[in-house]
Amino acid sequence: MARSEAFMKVFAAEAALKHYLPLVKKVITQSQARILQAQTRHPDKILSLFEPHSAVIRKGKAHKPNEFGRLVRIDEVENGFVSNYVVAPGNLCDQQQWTPALQAHVELFGQAPRLATADRGFWNSANEKAAAQLGVKQVVLPARGRLSPSRAARQKQRWFRRGQGWRAGIEARVSILKHCLGMQRALCKGEIRFERHVGWCIIAHNLVAMSRAGRKSGARRCPSG
Repeated sequence: MARSEAFMKVFAAEAALKHYLPLVKKVITQSQARILQAQTRHPDKILSLFEPHSAVIRKGKAHKPNEFGRLVRIDEVENGFVSNYVVAPGNLCDQQQWTPALQAHVELFGQAPRLATADRGFWNSANEKAAAQLGVKQVVLPARGRLSPSRAARQKQRWFRRGQGWRAGIEARVSILKHCLGMQRALCKGEIRFERHVGWCIIAHNLVAMSRAGRKSGARRCPSG
């Protein structure tokens, strides 16, 4: 029994070496390129030996120009339910995730949403056209930069402002996912376990949202006497 346990420890150590040695070689190579050759852009850069799937995230924040982890896209429908999520590869910009989110909604529900909204980082004219082509009736994407008179008038319309108000509620859901349900930091090791951690956070959130929606509908059915 003791010999068998010793063999298992040797096999585990061998597997760990096979996993980490190539990563260490990559770290040495990219460090030499950065320090000796001043090459800051290195293909397939390794940021962590223990979490090699981590990516550099640049969101344009002055106080946090660079963050490390993974971008997760959250798609929300009525009553605060998260209908879909995607762990993005690398540092995708928001504009690249708009059309895939709408296409996933159509695949899941069989039709486009009546209203689709996101923050101004998702805006460009191509994304607005893509949403209209998919059948979205009200596209609420605030434009960036100086607005033309027609664009400013569009964004002042009641339906547009109501869509922006609905989107503001998404920020609260993201905050709950990060600070209350553990999505801000995953302690699970490995990319598969990381994605599983995100999935469990979403499930926990939807269970809470389901409970709240059930209480609201019950209150409407049973008015106080």
